[in-house]
Amino acid sequence: MEHQILAARWVFPIEGPPLERAVVEIEDSRIAAVYQGTHPQAVDLGNTALIPGLVNAHTHLEFSQLEAPLGPTRPFTEWIRSIMQSRFNCSIPASQRIQQGIEESLTSGTTCLGEIATSSESLQLLSADDRKPSAVVFRECLGFTPDRIQDQQQIAAEYLQLGTDLELGDAVGLGLSPHAPYSVNPDLYLNLVQQARDQGVPTAVHLAETEDELEFLSQKSGPFVDLLSELGLWDPQILRDGMRLYDYLVPLAELTSALAVHGNYFGDAEMEFLKQAPQISVVYCPRTHHYFGHRPHPWYRLISQGINVALGTDSRASNPDLSLWKELQFLRDTFPEVSTGLILECGTLAGARALELSDELGSLAVGKRADLALIQLPEYSAPDSGSDLLLDSRAYVSRVMLNGVWIN
Repeated sequence: MEHQILAARWVFPIEGPPLERAVVEIEDSRIAAVYQGTHPQAVDLGNTALIPGLVNAHTHLEFSQLEAPLGPTRPFTEWIRSIMQSRFNCSIPASQRIQQGIEESLTSGTTCLGEIATSSESLQLLSADDRKPSAVVFRECLGFTPDRIQDQQQIAAEYLQLGTDLELGDAVGLGLSPHAPYSVNPDLYLNLVQQARDQGVPTAVHLAETEDELEFLSQKSGPFVDLLSELGLWDPQILRDGMRLYDYLVPLAELTSALAVHGNYFGDAEMEFLKQAPQISVVYCPRTHHYFGHRPHPWYRLISQGINVALGTDSRASNPDLSLWKELQFLRDTFPEVSTGLILECGTLAGARALELSDELGSLAVGKRADLALIQLPEYSAPDSGSDLLLDSRAYVSRVMLNGVWIN
């Protein structure tokens, strides 16, 4: 077994305070020790910080070829039309776009992904070798009209069987993603959640993303009705009267793990329910949220009430890049009153919890995988305390380790 001893100016275990001038020891692919102090055989990494590999709990790698986010952003349905047009017009193979997103994610310090996939390419690429991020790959299912229910259930079943056929290792897991209330028939939604429950896999659902979604559910009106009518899919009988976001959360509590993605407009009823359903995590995508100009996100309130909040980048259709490190810096800049430690936890251990991987990754703890990101601190500007790590925009991810091996 290979034994590595690494010394850095700062080490951030996450499940404990930051350690100044500290050491991380690695045996083969696992963390063997983390402590403040020195070691005569340590490799001195200089003016750097060692943190766990970042966990991007929500992304769509198929849009990784985009050089800038799509628009317009309002109403949200106009952005959806842009998404549909981008998919239709794109001539770059899906595998090439996804591989580009994988490489960008790794370079920016992400060693674990919650990927939403519309085909099997993501699953095949991420499981190809051990130089890829860990991942849970959620198969997206869409279909608002009743005639789509059986077809989408079959797609979900075949996807879960494909995971069995590929003999996936511990680094890649499967999940299902009933896309959103405005794109999935309520009966299909319940059936997909039941499939996930029966197969013991997690789900990821876009919920409370826009105010238009609330109007769609409660009043059966607004831009989503216009879009569905334009596509020939609208039937007011599909939604029962008085439906709420709450009705979409309740079935998720039957699963061992579920991701409520975005959660920009959760109200008191949803927050009260989430407090009683620890298996449901909320995934906040800070720069995407900012791009669409939503009202302030309740992420800190959610955390203060004991709800697990992970972070995601969403895709390059709503974000200039896939760097979760930049999401952390954005949060620190936007919410200076929130501690660096809490923000780092959202981007590491909270994401691992959301994906049911916290026993393996998300913190620098003995026995966990040696998945690390090395942060180069600005010259002559080393943090005086651990709380300063995210304050200087010049700090960047310089190297990434997967399973005890530096990959760059």
